[in-house]
Amino acid sequence: MLAKNKFVVLSGLILLYHEVLVFLSVPYRCSWPTTTCPDAFRAAVVGDPQLTDRSSYWFAPSGMMLWLIEQLSDVFMKKSFRQVLAMRPHAVLFVGDLMDGTVRLTDEEYEQELARFRHVFSMPPHVQRLFVAGNHDVGIRSPALCPVCRRRFEKHFAMRKYAKEMSDLMVVGMDSIQVFHNTSIQGFPSAPCQRKLLLSHVPLWRESDSPCGATRGSARGIDYGQGFNYENMLPRSVTENLLRDVAPDLILSGDDHDHCKHVHLYPSAEGHKEATEITVGTFSWLQGNPRPSVVLLSISTCLLRKQKSHCLRRLSNATATHVDEARQGEVSKEAWFDYRVCPLPRQLGAVFFYLSWLASSLLVSFAFHLLCLEKKFEEKLKKKERHWRVLLKVRRACALTWKDGIRSSSIILLMYGCIHLLAQLS
Repeated sequence: MLAKNKFVVLSGLILLYHEVLVFLSVPYRCSWPTTTCPDAFRAAVVGDPQLTDRSSYWFAPSGMMLWLIEQLSDVFMKKSFRQVLAMRPHAVLFVGDLMDGTVRLTDEEYEQELARFRHVFSMPPHVQRLFVAGNHDVGIRSPALCPVCRRRFEKHFAMRKYAKEMSDLMVVGMDSIQVFHNTSIQGFPSAPCQRKLLLSHVPLWRESDSPCGATRGSARGIDYGQGFNYENMLPRSVTENLLRDVAPDLILSGDDHDHCKHVHLYPSAEGHKEATEITVGTFSWLQGNPRPSVVLLSISTCLLRKQKSHCLRRLSNATATHVDEARQGEVSKEAWFDYRVCPLPRQLGAVFFYLSWLASSLLVSFAFHLLCLEKKFEEKLKKKERHWRVLLKVRRACALTWKDGIRSSSIILLMYGCIHLLAQLS
Protein backbone atom coordinates (compact mmCIF):
# COMPACT_ATOMS: atom_id res chain seq x y z
CA MET A 1 0.00 0.00 0.00
CA LEU A 2 2.87 2.35 0.82
CA ALA A 3 4.44 1.68 -2.60
CA LYS A 4 1.12 2.51 -4.30
CA ASN A 5 0.83 5.78 -2.42
CA LYS A 6 4.39 6.68 -3.37
CA PHE A 7 3.55 6.00 -7.03
CA VAL A 8 0.52 8.27 -6.90
CA VAL A 9 2.46 11.06 -5.15
CA LEU A 10 5.34 10.79 -7.62
CA SER A 11 2.89 10.81 -10.54
CA GLY A 12 1.27 13.93 -9.13
CA LEU A 13 4.63 15.65 -8.89
CA ILE A 14 5.40 14.70 -12.50
CA LEU A 15 2.08 16.18 -13.65
CA LEU A 16 2.69 19.31 -11.58
CA TYR A 17 6.06 19.79 -13.24
CA HIS A 18 4.97 19.18 -16.85
CA GLU A 19 1.55 20.86 -16.69
CA VAL A 20 2.20 23.80 -14.37
CA LEU A 21 5.82 24.56 -13.51
CA VAL A 22 7.16 24.24 -17.07
CA PHE A 23 4.62 26.78 -18.27
CA LEU A 24 5.29 29.14 -15.37
CA SER A 25 8.98 29.08 -16.28
CA VAL A 26 8.40 30.52 -19.79
CA PRO A 27 8.76 34.20 -18.76
CA TYR A 28 11.96 33.33 -16.90
CA ARG A 29 13.47 31.33 -19.75
CA CYS A 30 12.56 33.95 -22.36
CA SER A 31 13.16 37.67 -22.25
CA TRP A 32 12.61 40.55 -24.61
CA PRO A 33 15.59 41.46 -26.76
CA THR A 34 17.38 44.56 -25.54
CA THR A 35 17.47 47.65 -27.75
CA THR A 36 19.07 51.07 -27.60
CA CYS A 37 15.85 52.47 -26.12
CA PRO A 38 14.69 51.83 -22.57
CA ASP A 39 11.07 52.27 -23.74
CA ALA A 40 11.17 49.72 -26.57
CA PHE A 41 7.86 48.65 -28.07
CA ARG A 42 7.26 44.94 -27.42
CA ALA A 43 5.22 42.78 -29.80
CA ALA A 44 4.54 39.05 -29.47
CA VAL A 45 4.13 37.33 -32.86
CA VAL A 46 1.85 34.27 -32.93
CA GLY A 47 1.86 31.98 -35.95
CA ASP A 48 -0.58 29.30 -37.11
CA PRO A 49 -2.45 28.34 -33.91
CA GLN A 50 -4.97 26.48 -36.12
CA LEU A 51 -7.54 25.48 -33.50
CA THR A 52 -8.25 21.82 -34.14
CA ASP A 53 -11.79 20.91 -35.19
CA ARG A 54 -13.74 18.11 -36.87
CA SER A 55 -11.78 18.49 -40.10
CA SER A 56 -8.31 18.30 -38.54
CA TYR A 57 -7.88 14.54 -38.13
CA TRP A 58 -9.59 11.78 -40.10
CA PHE A 59 -9.73 9.52 -37.03
CA ALA A 60 -11.51 12.13 -34.89
CA PRO A 61 -14.39 13.66 -36.88
CA SER A 62 -16.67 13.73 -33.84
CA GLY A 63 -17.37 12.28 -30.43
CA MET A 64 -15.14 11.89 -27.40
CA MET A 65 -11.89 11.67 -29.40
CA LEU A 66 -12.56 15.04 -31.06
CA TRP A 67 -13.48 16.62 -27.72
CA LEU A 68 -10.29 15.29 -26.13
CA ILE A 69 -8.06 16.59 -28.94
CA GLU A 70 -9.72 20.00 -28.81
CA GLN A 71 -9.19 20.18 -25.05
CA LEU A 72 -5.52 19.21 -25.36
CA SER A 73 -5.04 21.84 -28.06
CA ASP A 74 -6.90 24.63 -26.29
CA VAL A 75 -5.49 24.11 -22.80
CA PHE A 76 -1.89 24.03 -24.04
CA MET A 77 -2.25 27.25 -26.03
CA LYS A 78 -4.22 29.00 -23.30
CA LYS A 79 -1.57 28.21 -20.67
CA SER A 80 1.20 29.24 -23.06
CA PHE A 81 -0.51 32.46 -24.09
CA ARG A 82 -1.12 33.39 -20.47
CA GLN A 83 2.63 33.28 -19.91
CA VAL A 84 3.22 35.36 -23.04
CA LEU A 85 0.88 38.00 -21.61
CA ALA A 86 2.78 37.77 -18.31
CA MET A 87 5.76 39.22 -20.22
CA ARG A 88 3.63 42.33 -20.85
CA PRO A 89 3.67 42.80 -24.61
CA HIS A 90 2.29 46.06 -25.99
CA ALA A 91 0.84 44.24 -28.99
CA VAL A 92 0.12 40.71 -30.26
CA LEU A 93 0.44 40.07 -33.99
CA PHE A 94 -1.29 37.02 -35.49
CA VAL A 95 0.12 36.02 -38.90
CA GLY A 96 -2.77 33.87 -40.06
CA ASP A 97 -4.32 30.38 -39.86
CA LEU A 98 -6.20 31.16 -36.67
CA MET A 99 -8.45 28.12 -37.09
CA ASP A 100 -7.96 24.88 -38.97
CA GLY A 101 -11.07 23.97 -40.97
CA THR A 102 -12.84 27.31 -41.39
CA VAL A 103 -13.62 26.66 -45.06
CA ARG A 104 -15.65 23.58 -44.05
CA LEU A 105 -17.59 25.15 -41.18
CA THR A 106 -21.16 26.39 -41.22
CA ASP A 107 -21.95 29.81 -39.76
CA GLU A 108 -23.14 28.21 -36.53
CA GLU A 109 -19.99 26.08 -36.24
CA TYR A 110 -17.85 29.12 -37.01
CA GLU A 111 -19.41 31.08 -34.16
CA GLN A 112 -18.52 28.23 -31.81
CA GLU A 113 -14.92 28.17 -33.07
CA LEU A 114 -14.74 31.95 -32.77
CA ALA A 115 -15.79 31.70 -29.12
CA ARG A 116 -13.07 29.05 -28.61
CA PHE A 117 -10.44 31.29 -30.18
CA ARG A 118 -11.42 34.27 -28.03
CA HIS A 119 -11.34 32.08 -24.93
CA VAL A 120 -7.89 30.68 -25.69
CA PHE A 121 -6.39 34.02 -26.74
CA SER A 122 -8.22 36.33 -24.36
CA MET A 123 -6.21 39.44 -23.54
CA PRO A 124 -6.73 42.76 -21.75
CA PRO A 125 -8.11 45.64 -23.85
CA HIS A 126 -4.95 47.75 -23.60
CA VAL A 127 -2.96 45.17 -25.62
CA GLN A 128 -3.07 45.98 -29.34
CA ARG A 129 -3.89 43.10 -31.66
CA LEU A 130 -3.44 42.81 -35.41
CA PHE A 131 -4.44 39.95 -37.71
CA VAL A 132 -3.93 38.78 -41.28
CA ALA A 133 -5.82 35.93 -42.93
CA GLY A 134 -4.28 32.57 -43.78
CA ASN A 135 -5.25 29.88 -46.25
CA HIS A 136 -7.05 27.92 -43.50
CA ASP A 137 -9.05 31.05 -42.66
CA VAL A 138 -10.34 32.04 -46.10
CA GLY A 139 -9.16 29.37 -48.57
CA ILE A 140 -6.62 29.97 -51.29
CA ARG A 141 -8.20 28.85 -54.58
CA SER A 142 -11.12 26.83 -55.88
CA PRO A 143 -12.61 24.58 -54.68
CA ALA A 144 -11.33 25.63 -51.22
CA LEU A 145 -11.69 29.39 -51.87
CA CYS A 146 -14.42 30.57 -49.50
CA PRO A 147 -16.00 34.03 -50.03
CA VAL A 148 -18.21 33.47 -46.98
CA CYS A 149 -15.09 32.76 -44.89
CA ARG A 150 -13.50 36.00 -46.08
CA ARG A 151 -16.56 38.02 -45.06
CA ARG A 152 -16.53 36.33 -41.66
CA PHE A 153 -12.82 37.06 -41.20
CA GLU A 154 -13.23 40.71 -42.18
CA LYS A 155 -16.14 41.06 -39.77
CA HIS A 156 -14.35 39.63 -36.73
CA PHE A 157 -10.62 40.15 -37.34
CA ALA A 158 -9.25 42.36 -40.12
CA MET A 159 -9.81 43.74 -43.60
CA ARG A 160 -8.00 42.37 -46.64
CA LYS A 161 -5.35 45.05 -46.47
CA TYR A 162 -4.73 47.88 -44.07
CA ALA A 163 -2.06 50.29 -42.87
CA LYS A 164 -1.87 51.31 -39.21
CA GLU A 165 0.49 53.36 -37.11
CA MET A 166 2.07 51.39 -34.30
CA SER A 167 4.71 53.11 -32.20
CA ASP A 168 6.31 55.26 -34.94
CA LEU A 169 6.09 52.29 -37.29
CA MET A 170 3.80 51.81 -40.27
CA VAL A 171 2.28 48.33 -40.07
CA VAL A 172 0.93 47.07 -43.39
CA GLY A 173 -1.39 44.09 -43.15
CA MET A 174 -1.62 42.24 -46.44
CA ASP A 175 -4.02 39.37 -47.05
CA SER A 176 -1.45 37.48 -49.10
CA ILE A 177 -4.15 35.03 -50.21
CA GLN A 178 -5.81 37.72 -52.35
CA VAL A 179 -2.51 38.34 -54.13
CA PHE A 180 -2.81 34.91 -55.78
CA HIS A 181 -5.87 36.27 -57.57
CA ASN A 182 -4.08 39.34 -59.01
CA THR A 183 -5.82 41.76 -56.68
CA SER A 184 -4.17 45.17 -56.59
CA ILE A 185 -1.65 45.64 -53.82
CA GLN A 186 -1.37 49.37 -54.33
CA GLY A 187 -3.17 52.10 -52.45
CA PHE A 188 -1.13 52.19 -49.25
CA PRO A 189 -0.26 55.63 -47.86
CA SER A 190 3.15 56.95 -48.79
CA ALA A 191 5.56 57.23 -45.87
CA PRO A 192 9.03 57.94 -47.28
CA CYS A 193 10.64 58.56 -43.88
CA GLN A 194 8.85 55.89 -41.91
CA ARG A 195 9.88 52.29 -41.36
CA LYS A 196 7.36 49.72 -42.59
CA LEU A 197 6.45 46.35 -41.15
CA LEU A 198 4.62 44.00 -43.52
CA LEU A 199 2.41 41.21 -42.18
CA SER A 200 1.82 38.37 -44.64
CA HIS A 201 0.68 34.84 -43.94
CA VAL A 202 2.42 33.23 -46.91
CA PRO A 203 6.23 33.74 -47.03
CA LEU A 204 7.59 35.78 -49.91
CA TRP A 205 9.39 34.07 -52.76
CA ARG A 206 13.02 33.04 -52.47
CA GLU A 207 15.09 30.26 -54.03
CA SER A 208 13.92 26.88 -52.75
CA ASP A 209 15.87 25.55 -49.79
CA SER A 210 17.49 28.94 -49.08
CA PRO A 211 19.23 29.04 -45.67
CA CYS A 212 16.90 29.85 -42.80
CA GLY A 213 19.24 30.35 -39.85
CA ALA A 214 19.99 28.44 -36.68
CA THR A 215 16.53 28.79 -35.09
CA ARG A 216 14.92 26.52 -37.68
CA GLY A 217 14.08 23.02 -36.50
CA SER A 218 14.18 21.39 -39.94
CA ALA A 219 17.49 20.86 -41.71
CA ARG A 220 15.97 22.10 -44.96
CA GLY A 221 14.75 25.55 -45.90
CA ILE A 222 11.35 26.40 -47.35
CA ASP A 223 10.77 24.49 -50.58
CA TYR A 224 8.19 25.72 -53.05
CA GLY A 225 5.10 23.52 -53.14
CA GLN A 226 1.37 23.70 -53.63
CA GLY A 227 -1.69 21.51 -53.26
CA PHE A 228 -5.27 21.56 -52.09
CA ASN A 229 -5.76 24.86 -50.22
CA TYR A 230 -2.08 25.67 -49.77
CA GLU A 231 0.87 27.25 -51.53
CA ASN A 232 3.90 27.83 -49.35
CA MET A 233 5.45 30.80 -51.20
CA LEU A 234 4.13 33.83 -53.01
CA PRO A 235 4.97 33.75 -56.73
CA ARG A 236 8.15 35.52 -57.74
CA SER A 237 6.40 38.23 -59.78
CA VAL A 238 3.96 38.92 -56.94
CA THR A 239 6.83 39.16 -54.45
CA GLU A 240 8.66 41.68 -56.65
CA ASN A 241 5.51 43.82 -57.02
CA LEU A 242 4.81 43.63 -53.29
CA LEU A 243 8.32 44.70 -52.33
CA ARG A 244 8.23 47.53 -54.88
CA ASP A 245 4.79 48.90 -53.91
CA VAL A 246 4.97 48.49 -50.13
CA ALA A 247 8.76 48.91 -49.67
CA PRO A 248 8.87 47.12 -46.29
CA ASP A 249 11.84 47.10 -43.94
CA LEU A 250 10.67 44.08 -41.92
CA ILE A 251 8.33 41.24 -42.92
CA LEU A 252 6.57 38.80 -40.59
CA SER A 253 5.04 35.68 -42.11
CA GLY A 254 3.80 32.24 -41.08
CA ASP A 255 2.34 29.20 -42.89
CA ASP A 256 5.50 27.05 -42.79
CA HIS A 257 5.05 26.10 -39.09
CA ASP A 258 8.81 26.43 -38.59
CA HIS A 259 11.17 29.36 -38.21
CA CYS A 260 13.05 30.97 -41.05
CA LYS A 261 15.01 34.20 -41.47
CA HIS A 262 15.63 35.50 -44.97
CA VAL A 263 16.86 38.85 -46.30
CA HIS A 264 15.25 40.19 -49.49
CA LEU A 265 17.15 42.64 -51.70
CA TYR A 266 15.02 44.77 -54.00
CA PRO A 267 15.28 48.06 -55.93
CA SER A 268 13.71 51.20 -54.49
CA ALA A 269 13.73 54.97 -55.05
CA GLU A 270 16.79 55.24 -52.77
CA GLY A 271 18.61 52.43 -54.55
CA HIS A 272 18.78 48.83 -53.41
CA LYS A 273 17.00 48.13 -50.15
CA GLU A 274 16.98 45.25 -47.68
CA ALA A 275 13.96 43.71 -46.01
CA THR A 276 14.37 41.06 -43.34
CA GLU A 277 11.64 38.41 -43.36
CA ILE A 278 10.98 36.39 -40.22
CA THR A 279 8.79 33.36 -40.74
CA VAL A 280 7.21 32.42 -37.43
CA GLY A 281 6.79 28.84 -36.20
CA THR A 282 3.44 27.43 -35.09
CA PHE A 283 2.05 28.21 -31.64
CA SER A 284 0.35 24.80 -31.42
CA TRP A 285 1.89 21.44 -30.54
CA LEU A 286 -0.57 19.59 -32.81
CA GLN A 287 0.48 21.09 -36.16
CA GLY A 288 3.40 18.93 -37.20
CA ASN A 289 6.15 20.76 -35.32
CA PRO A 290 6.98 19.29 -31.88
CA ARG A 291 8.68 22.57 -30.93
CA PRO A 292 5.93 25.24 -30.69
CA SER A 293 7.09 28.78 -30.07
CA VAL A 294 6.34 32.48 -30.13
CA VAL A 295 8.51 35.31 -31.45
CA LEU A 296 9.32 38.23 -29.15
CA LEU A 297 9.92 41.39 -31.19
CA SER A 298 11.43 44.54 -29.65
CA ILE A 299 11.20 47.80 -31.62
CA SER A 300 13.52 50.68 -30.73
CA THR A 301 11.05 53.57 -30.77
CA CYS A 302 13.59 56.29 -29.95
CA LEU A 303 15.81 55.16 -32.82
CA LEU A 304 12.82 55.17 -35.19
CA ARG A 305 12.10 58.78 -34.23
CA LYS A 306 15.76 59.65 -34.66
CA GLN A 307 15.92 58.06 -38.10
CA LYS A 308 12.71 59.76 -39.16
CA SER A 309 13.98 63.14 -37.99
CA HIS A 310 17.22 62.77 -39.96
CA CYS A 311 15.31 61.67 -43.04
CA LEU A 312 12.89 64.60 -42.90
CA ARG A 313 15.76 67.02 -42.36
CA ARG A 314 17.55 65.64 -45.40
CA LEU A 315 14.43 65.92 -47.55
CA SER A 316 13.74 69.48 -46.44
CA ASN A 317 17.32 70.60 -47.07
CA ALA A 318 18.27 69.92 -50.66
CA THR A 319 21.75 71.34 -50.05
CA ALA A 320 22.65 68.92 -47.27
CA THR A 321 26.37 68.59 -46.73
CA HIS A 322 28.28 65.37 -47.17
CA VAL A 323 28.70 65.27 -43.38
CA ASP A 324 24.92 65.31 -42.91
CA GLU A 325 24.53 62.55 -45.49
CA ALA A 326 27.17 60.47 -43.72
CA ARG A 327 25.42 60.94 -40.39
CA GLN A 328 22.13 59.93 -41.97
CA GLY A 329 23.79 56.79 -43.31
CA GLU A 330 25.16 55.92 -39.89
CA VAL A 331 21.77 56.44 -38.24
CA SER A 332 19.89 54.38 -40.83
CA LYS A 333 22.26 51.45 -40.38
CA GLU A 334 21.56 51.17 -36.66
CA ALA A 335 19.36 48.21 -35.83
CA TRP A 336 15.89 49.49 -34.97
CA PHE A 337 14.50 46.06 -34.09
CA ASP A 338 15.60 42.77 -32.60
CA TYR A 339 13.75 39.52 -32.05
CA ARG A 340 14.04 36.31 -30.11
CA VAL A 341 12.42 32.92 -30.63
CA CYS A 342 10.83 31.84 -27.35
CA PRO A 343 10.30 28.06 -27.22
CA LEU A 344 7.10 26.90 -25.55
CA PRO A 345 6.87 23.69 -23.50
CA ARG A 346 7.27 20.54 -25.58
CA GLN A 347 3.92 18.96 -24.87
CA LEU A 348 4.49 16.06 -27.25
CA GLY A 349 7.59 15.12 -25.28
CA ALA A 350 5.55 15.32 -22.07
CA VAL A 351 2.95 12.93 -23.51
CA PHE A 352 5.64 10.43 -24.47
CA PHE A 353 7.09 10.75 -20.97
CA TYR A 354 3.67 10.04 -19.44
CA LEU A 355 3.28 6.91 -21.55
CA SER A 356 6.81 5.73 -20.72
CA TRP A 357 6.20 6.37 -17.03
CA LEU A 358 2.95 4.40 -17.10
CA ALA A 359 4.53 1.49 -19.02
CA SER A 360 7.55 1.28 -16.71
CA SER A 361 5.31 1.52 -13.63
CA LEU A 362 3.17 -1.37 -14.86
CA LEU A 363 6.30 -3.39 -15.58
CA VAL A 364 7.61 -2.79 -12.05
CA SER A 365 4.22 -3.65 -10.60
CA PHE A 366 4.11 -6.89 -12.58
CA ALA A 367 7.61 -7.88 -11.43
CA PHE A 368 6.72 -7.08 -7.82
CA HIS A 369 3.55 -9.17 -7.88
CA LEU A 370 5.32 -12.04 -9.63
CA LEU A 371 8.11 -12.21 -7.05
CA CYS A 372 6.11 -11.32 -3.96
CA LEU A 373 2.84 -13.23 -4.15
CA GLU A 374 0.81 -13.37 -0.95
CA LYS A 375 1.26 -16.40 1.30
CA LYS A 376 -2.25 -17.81 0.80
CA PHE A 377 -1.75 -18.02 -2.94
CA GLU A 378 1.72 -19.58 -2.45
CA GLU A 379 0.17 -22.38 -0.37
CA LYS A 380 -2.32 -23.13 -3.15
CA LEU A 381 0.50 -23.33 -5.67
CA LYS A 382 2.30 -26.05 -3.69
CA LYS A 383 -0.49 -28.47 -4.53
CA LYS A 384 -0.06 -27.88 -8.28
CA GLU A 385 2.45 -29.30 -10.70
CA ARG A 386 5.50 -27.21 -11.53
CA HIS A 387 4.46 -26.01 -14.99
CA TRP A 388 1.04 -25.01 -13.64
CA ARG A 389 2.68 -23.04 -10.87
CA VAL A 390 4.47 -20.80 -13.37
CA LEU A 391 1.32 -20.15 -15.41
CA LEU A 392 -0.76 -19.42 -12.35
CA LYS A 393 1.89 -17.06 -10.96
CA VAL A 394 1.97 -15.10 -14.23
CA ARG A 395 -1.82 -15.02 -14.39
CA ARG A 396 -2.11 -13.82 -10.81
CA ALA A 397 0.59 -11.16 -11.33
CA CYS A 398 -1.16 -9.90 -14.48
CA ALA A 399 -4.49 -9.65 -12.66
CA LEU A 400 -2.98 -7.68 -9.76
CA THR A 401 -1.02 -5.44 -12.16
CA TRP A 402 -4.18 -4.70 -14.13
CA LYS A 403 -5.97 -3.83 -10.91
CA ASP A 404 -3.14 -1.52 -9.83
CA GLY A 405 -3.02 0.08 -13.26
CA ILE A 406 -6.75 0.84 -13.28
CA ARG A 407 -6.62 2.33 -9.78
CA SER A 408 -3.49 4.40 -10.37
CA SER A 409 -4.56 5.57 -13.84
CA SER A 410 -7.91 6.71 -12.50
CA ILE A 411 -6.23 8.81 -9.82
CA ILE A 412 -3.72 10.26 -12.30
CA LEU A 413 -6.43 11.09 -14.86
CA LEU A 414 -8.45 12.75 -12.11
CA MET A 415 -5.48 14.95 -11.17
CA TYR A 416 -4.76 15.66 -14.84
CA GLY A 417 -8.40 16.60 -15.44
CA CYS A 418 -8.43 18.94 -12.44
CA ILE A 419 -5.32 20.76 -13.72
CA HIS A 420 -6.87 21.20 -17.18
CA LEU A 421 -10.22 22.27 -15.75
CA LEU A 422 -8.55 24.98 -13.68
CA ALA A 423 -6.65 26.13 -16.78
CA GLN A 424 -9.88 26.34 -18.80
CA LEU A 425 -11.81 28.19 -16.10
CA SER A 426 -9.06 30.69 -15.27
